[in-house]
Amino acid sequence: MKIVTRSPRQSIFPKIVLTFLALLVPLYTLNLFMNESGSDSVRTEIVRSMNAKVELYHNLIESDFERIIKLVQAYVNDDDLVMLSTAVPVMSEIQKTSAILALKRKLDLVKTSSNFVENASVFIPLLDRIVSSNDNAIAPFDKEQFRALAVTTNRYESPYLMWKDRLFISVPYPDPAISDRREPTFLLAVEVSEKGLRDALRQFANNGELAVLYGNRLPWSIASGGAPAEMADAAEARIAASRLPDDSGRLPLRDGKAEERLDIGGERYLVVTRSSPALDASLSIYMPEEEVFGSLRRYRLWLIALSLASLGILLFFSFSLYRMIQRPLRTLVRSFDKVEQGNLNLIVSYPLKDEFGYLYDRFNAMVKELNVLVHEVYEQQYRVRLAELRHLQSQINPHFLYNSFFLLHRMAALDDRDNIVRFTKFLGEYFQFITRDGMSEVPLETEATHARNYTEIQSFRFASRIRVLFGDIPDGCGGLPVPRLILQPVIENAYHHGLENKTKDGWIGIGFRREDETLVISVEDNGDELTDAALQSLRDRLREPADETESTGLMNVHRRIQIRCGAMYGLELSRSKAGGLRVDIRLPLSRKENEHVPIADRG
Repeated sequence: MKIVTRSPRQSIFPKIVLTFLALLVPLYTLNLFMNESGSDSVRTEIVRSMNAKVELYHNLIESDFERIIKLVQAYVNDDDLVMLSTAVPVMSEIQKTSAILALKRKLDLVKTSSNFVENASVFIPLLDRIVSSNDNAIAPFDKEQFRALAVTTNRYESPYLMWKDRLFISVPYPDPAISDRREPTFLLAVEVSEKGLRDALRQFANNGELAVLYGNRLPWSIASGGAPAEMADAAEARIAASRLPDDSGRLPLRDGKAEERLDIGGERYLVVTRSSPALDASLSIYMPEEEVFGSLRRYRLWLIALSLASLGILLFFSFSLYRMIQRPLRTLVRSFDKVEQGNLNLIVSYPLKDEFGYLYDRFNAMVKELNVLVHEVYEQQYRVRLAELRHLQSQINPHFLYNSFFLLHRMAALDDRDNIVRFTKFLGEYFQFITRDGMSEVPLETEATHARNYTEIQSFRFASRIRVLFGDIPDGCGGLPVPRLILQPVIENAYHHGLENKTKDGWIGIGFRREDETLVISVEDNGDELTDAALQSLRDRLREPADETESTGLMNVHRRIQIRCGAMYGLELSRSKAGGLRVDIRLPLSRKENEHVPIADRG
């Protein structure tokens, strides 16, 4: 017996994988969060360190220039300088020489006070000379340079002047902005050393950076050098852009610290800037991000590689889990499905001796034992059905005796020898057929011959009232095995229930036809006493044969056909076109080998 319904199932494999992921993903997410948080902290600390470094370097430069400015500012009231700028006509040569040498020593002190001083000079119009700290201590007076540098500046916010691409810090006295004099009495000028600043910037940029010191307003800049051309050009372009006025026409003031990231020559740089209003200058350091954050990026790459390795391990774990658990378990489940559908000759194999090997062995033993039990139950059921079948058949045998012997007695009394001969011949063949206990099935042609013998016997009683019409058996169906004694009881039912009170013109029709894989034998009469209620009652009794107490007639035939052929077959009742009862006996044209065949008939 096959079971076609199946309960829905869900595989345990995705549940195991999802459980593993539910444990792994939070740990990985926490680890990723901690790594990202640590990377951000390190990145922030690196930027802070660079800002502190730039601020330190900027403060060193700023403090040096502040010292230079204060030193120069202190010389404004120097006695020798005042004498040379105001009293030269009344000074002797010895006094002038002594004053110039003393002034020269003071200027040398200014120059040696800082590496950022290229030269310290004093322009004295009255003396018509320039006294400087260089080897050429006294030089002719340069009016062009004097006028260019005799400009009022805010020495504490914007102290620089440019002349012929050279950077100066000048102190004119008196200040033209607050004096009525057209020209200053003298001019103290300090030329900024580009070489000294560049050397200092090189010391600052000792890890592959580019350090640039540039003016906020004046177009001057000094770089540490040693950087790629693209980097230097980008720095120059950035410095030039920083000096562009904003929408209000004012130049931007760089105050405080700033950092930004720039792409230069296909490489990314971190630019840290410190701006000083006191010097009107800014210091920027261009640091390749690979130098700053290279270790973090490498760590991130290792993290990505670890993540990919973890993913590979997860896939390998899932595949191994599938091979070790899911595949043998699925094979076992499919085997259960096949057993559920009725396949009891199944044997499954498993090469290992683990838990699944034990389950497979137990499964095979269970199927084997179940197969034995099913066959035992099957055999027992068929033995019960065989006993019931023979009991039903035996009940038919005496049913016909009464009327037959009474009819024979009457013909003997009338000394009707010819009919007695014919009658006893049909009667002998009739009882010979129904007493063959060893045969539960006979060919259709034999069953039809027995039914004809029965109608011939009945014609002795009802020849004047009932005629019987037999149809031909379809070609190839004469040898079809059918249950014994299925047609005669149906014909007998037509005689006794359909036409018993019919006084004339009664008839019974027996036909044979094929419908696909089914043989249909029709028995119908033209009785006029069948009501719709009676027809429905007969149908209801056929639907519940197990509760039927009657063991002969239609119920007997229907019960035996279903026992032998299955619930799809048996009798179907309807009203004939002539108004009587129509009985269709439905039989299979072919059956599977040994299906519903009792044990006694299997040989």
